[in-house]
Amino acid sequence: MIVPIFLPHLGCGDRCIYCDQTFITHVGSGDMAAMVARYLGPVEGSIEVGLYGGNIFGLDPAALTRLFRFFDPYRDKISGFRLSTRPVPLTDETIQIMKENRVTQIELGAPCFNDPILHILNRRHTAADVKESFARLKAQGFQVALQVMVGLPEETMADIVDTADNLLLLAPDYVRVYPLAVLMGTPLETMYREGRFIPLSFEESVTRTAYIYLRCLQRSIKVVKMGLTDNEVIKERVVAGFHHPSFGYVVKSRAFCLAVIARIREKGMRGSITVEVNKKDVPHLVGHKRSNMGSFSKEGVEVAWQTGERREGSFLITYGTDRVEGSVFDALTMIPA
Repeated sequence: MIVPIFLPHLGCGDRCIYCDQTFITHVGSGDMAAMVARYLGPVEGSIEVGLYGGNIFGLDPAALTRLFRFFDPYRDKISGFRLSTRPVPLTDETIQIMKENRVTQIELGAPCFNDPILHILNRRHTAADVKESFARLKAQGFQVALQVMVGLPEETMADIVDTADNLLLLAPDYVRVYPLAVLMGTPLETMYREGRFIPLSFEESVTRTAYIYLRCLQRSIKVVKMGLTDNEVIKERVVAGFHHPSFGYVVKSRAFCLAVIARIREKGMRGSITVEVNKKDVPHLVGHKRSNMGSFSKEGVEVAWQTGERREGSFLITYGTDRVEGSVFDALTMIPA
């Protein structure tokens, strides 16, 4: 069981242009102790503690040590810690303190590998910094994940390809993909209001995320999360971009739809077809609110489906006397890269 503790902007020093987290520059002992007691006190059995938000690497050694000391009364039930952070500054002292406190998993916010875009985002690190911190942490025995984003200012599809290429090169333990949303009260909102930033369409955001997802899936790199959740963003604060409660499902179903369409076009299919899938892939074939059925109709085919003993992500199309195999990876031929 993972118990999340959110530490908004802790240790950041600078604010990313898309961030609306409350600015916190130090660990306040009273509030922090009360928060830890509220979340950990009632829990029974062994737990992991997740420290999320902010930049824990930005804390000086004394502050980082003090942060972990708040958990001392509950050490008998804490099996370890996992945390999310910017990739810099990473010092030997920070590594040692994390080891002493049984930190096992670290999620590094990339969120892309384009230095000019990282500068626009006010991330205060480079792509090389991400790679260097990733390598150091892996060498020290930590499990390391990466968080990337789609829909960033000045982003092109070439940047998405570059992000996917770097994810495959680094081979993180898992990946999270977040579509950019414009939130009230952020510098990004100002850019949007002034016409200096135009968000992606929802469809393009889904397609770019699908590309990253499929490239990782090909290499068996887990994508554990796509999209924001209601715990991470309040819908009423989104002024542009998109927050969809089922974003990950939409991405997976869009990928499945594009894969089937790729095979339909390749074989010149028209009229009625039957698609056999694993029962777990039926929702991906049908699509969110049956949206894929409409896409298939536009291709000139009407789709019926049946389930069979097929590998997840694969499908078999029956078209008259023809039987055509395919997989979700066929979608990559439909995404301009």
